[in-house]
Amino acid sequence: MEYNRGVLIIYRGGNRGSGAQLREVIVARKTVLVCDKCGAEVEEGKGAVMRVTFTDARRGAKAADLCDPCAGSMPGTAVARRGRKPKSLA
Repeated sequence: MEYNRGVLIIYRGGNRGSGAQLREVIVARKTVLVCDKCGAEVEEGKGAVMRVTFTDARRGAKAADLCDPCAGSMPGTAVARRGRKPKSLA
């Protein structure tokens, strides 16, 4: 059995040798997102990514995928969006 670019190749009746029947089955790839805090599967279009950057640049940054309940329970305050303010507020 081999897997190459979305096609599963199955050899029946032997290993690639003479007399083996070749059958290709097209399969789809699916990425499953799992919450790093609770381990629950995150539905498509849901969840959040939490990114922590350290003031010491040598330590780099860390990122975690979170489901909606876990992301809502994280500490922190909402940050204003960047860009121009609408004319009605200016």
